[in-house]
Amino acid sequence: MQTLTIPTPVTDKKIWTDAELMALTDGNCYELVNGELVNMGNSGALHGYTCSLLVMALMNYILPRQLGIILDSTAFTMKNGNKRSPDISFVSKEKLQGLTELPDGFLDGSPDLAIEVLSPNNTISEIDQKIVLPKNPIAYSNNPMT
Repeated sequence: MQTLTIPTPVTDKKIWTDAELMALTDGNCYELVNGELVNMGNSGALHGYTCSLLVMALMNYILPRQLGIILDSTAFTMKNGNKRSPDISFVSKEKLQGLTELPDGFLDGSPDLAIEVLSPNNTISEIDQKIVLPKNPIAYSNNPMT
């Protein structure tokens, strides 16, 4: 009996560092998803305006109550290694405890709230891949808006 040897494909995926991702200067925004660099494209005026209105509304609530910080297009290093950058994010002061200053690079972990402003050209598949719900949403709920 002959033994059949099946060659295993060699995958040389680049391991991106935070510094390398931040050093990309081609004018596009990128996220790192499952080891692949994903071009998120550029945003138009309507997208930017919508984000600005949402940031102002959130700031008006969060800053006077000193609940945490609002970030704009800031990348987070998720537990699975992906680096995601929501349009707007909120990080509670509890999550920030222990930090003496915000890092120049990405924040570790997920934000308490991530907001993506959808564009007409976003596909259902793109949005579905970004949505990660906790297994027990009630246990993770810490809604400062209620």
